Amino acid sequence: MSSTSAAEKPDAEAGTPSVDGLGSVGTAWMVGGRDFLAYRVTLLSKLLDRCTTRLLSASSGLSVAEWRALAQLHLSSPMSVRQLAEQAWVDRAEVSRATASLERRGCIERRENPKDRRSPMLYCTPAGNALAEQVLPSRLEFHRSLTSLLTPTQIEELEAALLILARHCVDELEAAPPAGPHGPEVARA
Repeated sequence: MSSTSAAEKPDAEAGTPSVDGLGSVGTAWMVGGRDFLAYRVTLLSKLLDRCTTRLLSASSGLSVAEWRALAQLHLSSPMSVRQLAEQAWVDRAEVSRATASLERRGCIERRENPKDRRSPMLYCTPAGNALAEQVLPSRLEFHRSLTSLLTPTQIEELEAALLILARHCVDELEAAPPAGPHGPEVARA
């Protein structure tokens, strides 16, 4: 029995992997062919977010934005909303909504920032730390379930390819003038 899945089998005509098993996503996946690799990375990102949303909702009632904020604060509390947004590459408005929700749930608290009174510092509470510790194993398992589908060589090649693309994007952002009054915004594709 072969370990190659239907999605890994090349199409005879196109020489590209088959989209069998992707359902309605298969049509979107094929848009633009090889020239639209970045589009497929974005599509995969959306699929990962939807899986994450479902898993987080079922296990903890957290949204993806709440989890990202809580996880960052759990690892390196305290932070301002601006610092949190920059570190997580999420826009400030999304971080503000997520942290307000986490504050109502008793997972984080705001304290005055002695260096900038307009920008309070966010701290993870004991309840927030406990929730993060409860959720973290399932997040690690989800990530491991994805990488377990790939060989060590595929993981290395994917990591190298993603790093090349990330460096190119960083170079593009650094070379371009800032967009709008607050600099480049996080892309929402």
